[in-house]
Amino acid sequence: MSTPEESDTKADGGRHANKTDGHSLPYVFSMEESDASLQEPIDAKINGKVPDWLKGSLYRNGSGVYKIGDTVGRHLFDGFAVIHRWTIQDGRVTYLSTALDSDHFNKCFAANRIIGVSFGSYFPDPCKSIFRRFFSHFLPLQPESSDNTAVNIVQLGDRLFAMTETTMINEVNPKTMKCDGKVNLKDYLALHMGTAHPHFEKDGTVLYYGTNFDYKKAYNIVRATPPQDNRAPLVDGKIIASIPSRWKTKIGYNHSFGMSENFIIVLELPFVINVWKLLTVEMKMRAVVDTMETFPDEKILLHVVDKMTGHRLPIIYQAPHGFVFHFINCFEEENHLVVDVCLLSDAAAMKNLYLESLAHDMSSGNQANFARFVLPLSNDGAQIGDDVNHLTGSQAKAILTGKSIVDVDAERIFGTNLHFDLPRINYESFNGLKYRYVYGSTSLTKDPIRKILKLDIATKRVQHWSCPDENYEAGEPVFVPHPDATDEDEGVVLCPVVSTVSDNQSFLVILDASTFQELATASIPVDVKMNITFHGNFTFKVF
Repeated sequence: MSTPEESDTKADGGRHANKTDGHSLPYVFSMEESDASLQEPIDAKINGKVPDWLKGSLYRNGSGVYKIGDTVGRHLFDGFAVIHRWTIQDGRVTYLSTALDSDHFNKCFAANRIIGVSFGSYFPDPCKSIFRRFFSHFLPLQPESSDNTAVNIVQLGDRLFAMTETTMINEVNPKTMKCDGKVNLKDYLALHMGTAHPHFEKDGTVLYYGTNFDYKKAYNIVRATPPQDNRAPLVDGKIIASIPSRWKTKIGYNHSFGMSENFIIVLELPFVINVWKLLTVEMKMRAVVDTMETFPDEKILLHVVDKMTGHRLPIIYQAPHGFVFHFINCFEEENHLVVDVCLLSDAAAMKNLYLESLAHDMSSGNQANFARFVLPLSNDGAQIGDDVNHLTGSQAKAILTGKSIVDVDAERIFGTNLHFDLPRINYESFNGLKYRYVYGSTSLTKDPIRKILKLDIATKRVQHWSCPDENYEAGEPVFVPHPDATDEDEGVVLCPVVSTVSDNQSFLVILDASTFQELATASIPVDVKMNITFHGNFTFKVF
């Protein structure tokens, strides 16, 4: 087993307790609670024509408030959640945002300082007994889970929930965008960390991923029904599969997982959380990032689980060292499992997202490519050294290197020079099935002028929409199907475009998903700040 490389940022309590006046923060990260929480929806200025059929609300979630009092978060993932709502009806668009009133945010706001452990920062809690930290030296304690759910907002049943990578979930009132209750899934399931990217079956069944610090059951898949009435989400869920970690004291980090018609796909990445370090972050006054380590010589393992039985396939699939934030889609064809992801060569992007670095250069070095792995579901009759990928037209490699070991290497369908992430597809109709189109963003890449992309997998054609200049960040593009759609790309793409300087207006762009031509933009006033959001979803309901 190779020696891990630890995060470049070492923790000593003083460095993580970063205190500044906030003036050094980039404009886009300098939002305060008063900037984030608008009192009422704002009418956006429309340029172009909003399609008559488009009616509903786009909800977005992301880190927005990084500064409270004289305490400032250090990493892109440290900010408190700000929820956005773009409401579209009768050709009009309104915009509303609010800092999510989670318990953690309320506590910090009342104390006029950030408190506790976050991804890239640590701020001591003056109300917490020193004996807790002293006691954890002898009996390590899991750090308290923050309910700062700042990664995604999803619709489960008819309700909205803000999610992050802890087991905390906040229900969000779609009208007020305030918390309407919360649940900690570890009170119901044997999980210690979770995901902000659940999957949904056609019948509404929810599939969720979570990790357990016991290496024998490290990676877990949960199946649950949509929340009914006022029941909390996923509390009736059942763990249908548990996968052990290859390391006894380390758990591979995962932001998302994949789903095809019959299988669940979990990547065990060689970028890990050291469990013992995580259990002592408070005692040692460290941030979560300081518990993360990279194994530069180890491979990615692709675990495939039968969705119905919960059994893991007996074939061991392993890929070259790399890192993945986001799955694109997975599907089955000709007794092969196709796994499409945004693949990076390593986890450097995670370490490059400190606000101090972004203040000088808004590119994180995110060099993710479209990568297609092809996993043969059977090796019958194959000999060691054979390429067992027999999928028609595929250039991906799948070499049998042992009786039940297949070394897979991805096909970079769009080459290695096209960099993008935040992928979205026509999820409603094509998730888990063979598909043709994916939409993404060049946000935080080295691309000087950010673009929204449309990739045609069948023809390898790439279409793009470009931001007006280098002072904008294009976010995650969300596909919205036309109600009467007959083609996969019949609909629109909605994407927030954030100004990174004070002189420009942020706006929502509406693109024809088929032609990728701009239909309209909806701009908010120049004095209204809009923060970068990570993920969100569209609902055809209007509030």
